[in-house]
This record gives sequence, C-alpha cells and structure tokens, in this order.
Amino acid sequence: MKIDLPFKDATLCAVDALQLDLANPRLQTGDDHEASNESEVIEILSDIAALDELILSICTNKYLNLEPLIVHGPNGGPYRVLEGNRRLAAIRLIQKPSLALELGIKIPQPISIEVKESIKRVLVYRVHQPDDAREFIGFKHINGPQRWDAFAKAKYVTNWYKSANGTLTIDDIAAKMGDNNNTLRAYIYAILILDQAKDSGQWSIEDRAITKGRFAFSHLYTALGREQYQDFLGLTAGWSNKPNPKPIKKSYLGNLGEVLSYMYGSQSDARSSLIKSQNPDLKDLGLAIADPRARLALQNRAPLEKALDELKEPASAFHDALIVANLRLSRAMDLMAKYAGGDEDIDILIEEIYQRADTLKTMSDKKRAKTKR
Repeated sequence: MKIDLPFKDATLCAVDALQLDLANPRLQTGDDHEASNESEVIEILSDIAALDELILSICTNKYLNLEPLIVHGPNGGPYRVLEGNRRLAAIRLIQKPSLALELGIKIPQPISIEVKESIKRVLVYRVHQPDDAREFIGFKHINGPQRWDAFAKAKYVTNWYKSANGTLTIDDIAAKMGDNNNTLRAYIYAILILDQAKDSGQWSIEDRAITKGRFAFSHLYTALGREQYQDFLGLTAGWSNKPNPKPIKKSYLGNLGEVLSYMYGSQSDARSSLIKSQNPDLKDLGLAIADPRARLALQNRAPLEKALDELKEPASAFHDALIVANLRLSRAMDLMAKYAGGDEDIDILIEEIYQRADTLKTMSDKKRAKTKR
C-alpha cells in the first residue's frame, strides 16, 4: 500500500503502511532480544511490555488517537514506527487472532465493528530523520510517563551520546531529557564499560551465570558511584561529563573482567555471582576488591563472606562467625519441635554439628587455659 505522508503534521494513516521497529529501544533489556521480523518483535513485546492490558483497553474503549505514532520512511512507505511500537503490536494482535493464540495472548471476543474500524487507520507524525524524534522519545521513556527498563534507557542515551561524535556532553543530554545528569552519567558509563568489556574479550552479558530474567543492570551503575569501584577500574580521574567511548584504560581491563565476573558470575569460568542482594553485597564486594588479602581470597573462589573476614581482626571474624552459627542453630532448635524424627540424613548432619561443636569447645578450653598461665 503506497501512502504519501506529509512531514511534521499529524495525519491518519492505514496501519498496513506501518512497520514495527526491529531495533526498538524497548527491546534492549540486557537479555539479547533480537528480532528479524515483526512476529518476533511482537513476541518479545508480549513478554516485556504488558500487551494484554493494552489490547483489553482497545477492545473495551476502541483505539483512541490521543497521541500520534512517530514514523519515518520513504515517500509512499512503508513507514517504520519510531515511537508507538507497543500500540502497533497490540493492533496487529487484534487483527491477527491466530498470532495472538500462538503467543498465548487472549483477545476479548467478540470484537465490535467499532473497534475494528478504529484500528484500520491511526494518527501518525512523520519526521525527516529518526534523530528528529530523539528528544521527544527520550523524554517520554526516560523521565516521562511511560518509562523504559533502566537498561533500555541507558542504551538509548548512550547511542545518542556516541552518535553526537563529541558535540554533546552528558549535561546537554540531561538538560534535554529533564533528568538528573548524575543518573545519566552512571547509565552512559555503565553501557560504555559493558561494551568495552565485551569488545576486549574480558566479559559479556551473554556469559553471565544467570541468563534468565532481566539483566541486573543496577548493580553496575550503582557500583560505579562508589569510590572503591572507581579506584579499581581507574576511573577516579576520568569520571567526566564527556567520557571517552572506551573509559577503561588498557592496564585496568583485567580488573574490569574480574569485577564483572564477581558481580554477575561467568559461565565460561564456572563462577557464580557474589551478589545475592544488592544491599549489602554490592558495598561489601567493593570493600573486598579494595583490600589485597580479601581480593586474593575472591580470586581463589572464596565466598564473599569469607573474603570479608580478611578485613577483620581474627577475633572479630571468629566472633561474627559464632554469632551467625548460633542464630542458625537457634532457628534449627525452633523447627525441631515440628520434626517427627527418623530421617537418616538429618541424624548424620546433627552428629556432624555435634562433633564440630565439641571440637570447638575443646579448642576454646585449651586456648583459655593458655591465657591463664
């Protein structure tokens, strides 16, 4: 279908002349969502963008042209949707019940004639170049009413920063977005650093220990605000408003791969993530990498808790371990009342605990006796 759309003027356009954006920033969640056709885009959006809620709204109230889709393309079309992919995906599913069934998305039935008519043509706004829509899209989804996932936001502003080829600073982008420049600085540095880690072969998102679920992007950009991580990555002097596309110096690339593997784990290195809970594990990991003895423990695959013992006086570390053991034993005692007995594995475990406690008591008595001489 050939349709000539005017530039920069809201106009009704047949949905058949529109195409979903295969590189839609919303798809950037850190989970390598790549689409080669519209059906794959719709499938990804159905997982991350609550299409069922929008479909229900359209089928209940019909499609309302409250805000135009922003499009770009040659005269006659087809026109790629830069902004409004979620809405177009919902319309496609209403128009193609077989695809909705395949994706497990329920389409309310019956669909009224009024609803069907409302989704034949939608309001669009054509721009000369994708960059012409960048500020509006960025504001809406970064600091506006329909915010993207943090990783998608970060990829968007980083691509914007890089495409400016040095003509924009982070403060410039923050001013256009109405966002905090410190937040955007952390976002951009984090993406540049992830790209550099992958390009240098140090670490990649695809190699992280847990690949299901969203990438825990906040671990990295939060860590970059901490002095220990900045020092470890050599960023103290380069934490600027206009970062180098490759922020990490060559001499620190080994440290980069090391800290990312601690933070997220590594399949190729058979290493699990040390961050079970961002607070306090992220802070504790920063303390550990800043101390030579604790870092050596991590390098030798000690758990974070054991590496942190290297930061304490021996008596303090021992005392803390006893407190933890006592709390866990106290919980076991509370649960004992509900245990019927007779489980051989449990009996063996209790015997091991008893033997260790007895050894601990014997050693403690000997040490106490020595101190009294």
